[in-house]
Amino acid sequence: MKIQTTRDEVLNKALFISRAMSPKVSNFILNGIMLEAEGSKLNIYGTDLETSIKSNIHVKVDVPGRVVVPLKILINILKSFPESKIEMELINETNELKVTCQKANFTLNTFSLEEYPQFPSIKKTGSFKIKTQDLKYLISKVQKACSTDESRVALTGILLDLSGNKIKLAATDSYRLAVAESGINYDGEPIKVVVPSRVLDTIAKNDSQEAEIELNIEENQISFCIGEGKEHQTLIVSRLLSGKFPDYEKLIPENFNHSIIINRDTMADVIKRISSISQDSIPVRLDIEKGRIVVSMSIREIGSSSEDFEVSYGEESIQMAFNPDFLIDGLNIIDDEKITINIAEPLKPIMIKSEKFEGLLYLLMPIRIS
Repeated sequence: MKIQTTRDEVLNKALFISRAMSPKVSNFILNGIMLEAEGSKLNIYGTDLETSIKSNIHVKVDVPGRVVVPLKILINILKSFPESKIEMELINETNELKVTCQKANFTLNTFSLEEYPQFPSIKKTGSFKIKTQDLKYLISKVQKACSTDESRVALTGILLDLSGNKIKLAATDSYRLAVAESGINYDGEPIKVVVPSRVLDTIAKNDSQEAEIELNIEENQISFCIGEGKEHQTLIVSRLLSGKFPDYEKLIPENFNHSIIINRDTMADVIKRISSISQDSIPVRLDIEKGRIVVSMSIREIGSSSEDFEVSYGEESIQMAFNPDFLIDGLNIIDDEKITINIAEPLKPIMIKSEKFEGLLYLLMPIRIS
């Protein structure tokens, strides 16, 4: 194998693949990526067995071939180069990859091609397309609510719910629930699958300018195709998460006793200031009174803080407390200046919604206060 290309072309693809891969791999060979030169392109493969990515770039191929090299080392080498032309050549006698940029020369030991996993096959069974910006928007609104507890695998992912020309994404860590929905051209059977959050986060951070992404859902895997045809295409294939995801729609209360319209930025700023003394997610207290909300925090070893702001509210007083980070996350997912906070009872979840947009909600469990 021998190719000529530019540093940024290869580096950007390598970084994209590294972000999607789990840092904990079960086999040493999974620390590598496969480079495959053919025709006028370089195919780049990465996998951690749960997620596999194939992408390609246009290069000058002098000699076709394939090689597997350590991903992190290759990234470090490319980062050390200036943006310039680079050359990669497989030295068959020593099975090393020579990487050259200007006067800098590196030789890398390669991994066994035979041991590198094959890219998963795809059967087009449940394909549909969604606008790239719409999918990125939905992911950004729910991903903060995912759990990091690996003992509850399903909650570490994001539920993708398809039915009736509508797509919904939902995430929960059992303390909070975020749901975002959008219209879509889909007339297939209803589908609910749980996708690893790392995969969707990778898509959300992808800088592709493509207008649409094609999704294909099979029994045990989901694939995302970014780009048209086989040229300049990125294909991400991920296993679906097992385990039961909560029936999130039943978690959403049907009735609330109180509804308060609040300026989002004002409330977020106050909570950030008051919780600046916080350690280990000490709850922030909200005393909702006629005409105002008093936000306070008290920590025996450190001190206390309090601040109030005006609201249009004239009903009974309510005292509630929340994890401040979770509450700020809920405020931040709403894009509107005005938000609505719906309250049933002091120990039941509150619902944060946009005053205008119905397709987005955030439920948050309060913390019991003495």
